[in-house]
Amino acid sequence: MSHNVLDVDEIVDLTGGDAARIRTAALLAVAEPGDGAAELAERAAGLVTALPPGLVRALHRYAGHGSTHNTLLVRDLLPDLAGLPPSPGTTTPPALGPVVDAAGLTLLGVLSLLGEPFTFASLYEGRLVQHVTPVRGREDAQTSEGSDTVLAWHVEDAFTKQRCDFFGLLCLRGQPAARTLVASVRSLDLPGEVERVLREPRFVIEPDIAHGADLTPDLPAVAVLSGPPGDPEICFDAVYQRPADPAAAAAAAALKVLAEEVDAAAVAHVLEPGELLIADNRRVVHGRTVFRPRYDGTDRWLLRTMVCASKRAHRRRGASRALY
Repeated sequence: MSHNVLDVDEIVDLTGGDAARIRTAALLAVAEPGDGAAELAERAAGLVTALPPGLVRALHRYAGHGSTHNTLLVRDLLPDLAGLPPSPGTTTPPALGPVVDAAGLTLLGVLSLLGEPFTFASLYEGRLVQHVTPVRGREDAQTSEGSDTVLAWHVEDAFTKQRCDFFGLLCLRGQPAARTLVASVRSLDLPGEVERVLREPRFVIEPDIAHGADLTPDLPAVAVLSGPPGDPEICFDAVYQRPADPAAAAAAAALKVLAEEVDAAAVAHVLEPGELLIADNRRVVHGRTVFRPRYDGTDRWLLRTMVCASKRAHRRRGASRALY
């Protein structure tokens, strides 16, 4: 697997003054009354006025035109993280105090410029901001709780058309061995026949275990690739996706070639505290390398949130902040 790097125009650097102003606004917003999902999203949207113009312009450009790897890295978004509590050791911790709450609001505020924050009722208690951290006993899980096994290539919630358009990973604590991997469908060099097969609805995807779902017997057949040739979209999950017809050798072979091409196009980045990595979930697959957790309160800890780019489409799904 090759490990390329992000282009310089995919990176936004904030100053210490920028981060301090955002933190001040976020802490004030945290103190406001109301703790429901709608109130949380509304308070986060108010933080947009505290974001520096350069970041707002970069997000606008990214939303409209993407980037080389269809990702955007914001560095130094959070100032000094002293006062951060121990890493929770669970993806569904109780309230962790104003420092963590302010970081979560900051994440929501930045991502709100790309769409409507939402989550699934079946995912981590329906939390708009989710915790990504190793969990004891779940080391081999293909979820946010895993660590001792490679998190295989996937898009978020590939099994449903209601999956997010963008997601963000905000680092509170890093881990040098844990490399976040991204691969843009733009970077894939697929043979024409393989691409033709991948554009046909010849594949099924099971719900992943993070949703607590049992295997669904009636899975719709879907395509892996869609959209215009010059700007395709991808729906791929190396673990939960397979040919709809077990005897379809061409479909199985196409998935194998795709996986090899994704490996070749991989970009690796070790998230540092205060960094936010944003990815286009319709054009990027992602994963994570193996790392060894310590379970001593200093483990890798990210916050994640997802957004739907079309607020009208989001409303039509019949739920304000949680999708079933």
